[in-house]
Amino acid sequence: MRRPHLALTSAALLLCAACSDTKTDGAAESPTPDYGPTVRTAVAAMGKSTAAFDEKVEITGDGQNFAIGVKGRFDFGGDKGILVVDFPEGGISHVDEVFADNKVYVRGAAGLDGEWGVIDRDKTEAHYLLRAPLNDPEHLLRQLGTMHKISKEETGQVNGTAAVRYHGLLGADALTLRGSAKLREQTNQLRGAIGEVPMYADTWVDGQSRLVRARLRCDLGQGHVAVTVDFTDHGKAVKVSVPGDATPVSSVSGVLTG
Repeated sequence: MRRPHLALTSAALLLCAACSDTKTDGAAESPTPDYGPTVRTAVAAMGKSTAAFDEKVEITGDGQNFAIGVKGRFDFGGDKGILVVDFPEGGISHVDEVFADNKVYVRGAAGLDGEWGVIDRDKTEAHYLLRAPLNDPEHLLRQLGTMHKISKEETGQVNGTAAVRYHGLLGADALTLRGSAKLREQTNQLRGAIGEVPMYADTWVDGQSRLVRARLRCDLGQGHVAVTVDFTDHGKAVKVSVPGDATPVSSVSGVLTG
């Protein structure tokens, strides 16, 4: 099968026309309310709690559309969790991951032949646009921490819970955060062609100031990436079993591992 160009790089990216926010001059207006503290409080609270999560990564580029699913449970305060990654259209369609003791255990990734591999968590890298190193759920919280120019949007239902959506821009650092050298190089090429890369974020916060959904997206005309994560079962205990026999590896690659 043809491998997806998940990084949306090279010629496809460099030919894309970037979207940008515009501002018109006019009469003086009242100061815009600062919703940053509301969003940061919800993100910080998630960073100390636990939750089940259901993530969908949607990629469009080079005339192709792909979707990767990531599901699991994570103890953000305890830095541990379990998740499964599925990509039905891929040559490798399923990966298992366990986070514990500042390590990531991986089974099913390229080169592991169905066995468990283990790598230090702080040595993992992101290889594709808006992806997280080994799908690390805490990476998303760090990206959301760069949100600015935040506006309050509509109130709606997220999995049966009323929540307010807040929209903003992602900081430039969110694109290359813990990115590989290749991703940083490609990003610099893109910035040289179109200027600052347009990246947006939305968060949905419920009446208990809990983060119940988050979405990151980048639109580049011919290329599009969106990462949407739903958080449920806040505060419930997360049990993790560490694989007993795992082979140390220095890196893990492939579209399923970020």
